Amino acid sequence: MDNSCDSEKHSSGDLHSRLKTRKLLGVGETDDGDVHRSKLSQILGHSDQLYIRLPPGLRIWQVAMAIIMTVMALWAFLFPQHLFTTMYEGEYENTLPIRLYGVALVCLSLMYWYTVNTVDKDMIRLLLLCSILFFTLHTIVSALCLPFVSTLCALPLLFLCVRLVCICVSVYFYWVFTRDWKISSKEHWRLYKQK
Repeated sequence: MDNSCDSEKHSSGDLHSRLKTRKLLGVGETDDGDVHRSKLSQILGHSDQLYIRLPPGLRIWQVAMAIIMTVMALWAFLFPQHLFTTMYEGEYENTLPIRLYGVALVCLSLMYWYTVNTVDKDMIRLLLLCSILFFTLHTIVSALCLPFVSTLCALPLLFLCVRLVCICVSVYFYWVFTRDWKISSKEHWRLYKQK
């Protein structure tokens, strides 16, 4: 029994000295100075997907945005006049532009559904920026149309407030993502190894 403990100590000591030797020689080092722990990890490389840490609540926000975009897209595509009268309290006879708006939103909602399962930070940041831009421009257009409405109802103002909330939450997650990107990769690895 004593022999097996000595061999385990010896083998772990060999591994430690091997890692030190490889680090000294610069063999098998990664870009951030870490040494591969095994031949398999050296061959396959390291994957950022294994070390990615997303802000808490981001996945829930991505699902919520995908649902919002899908509902808006189907609403605009299937019931264009109802969407226009609800959003802007006016009558609009030509439904083609609203249906085309619905088609564009279908494409946008597909992108949102795609990013729900992705861990690609660039893709998530891009989609957060797109949602900020979309809701900001949508809010500006809606706010510019409000003075021309003869009767001011609560529903368009409610939709305006919902858009402002969407902008604020998307800006928050975008800010967290860009702040996270500013942390150096060595600092990120140090924080990951501590956990």
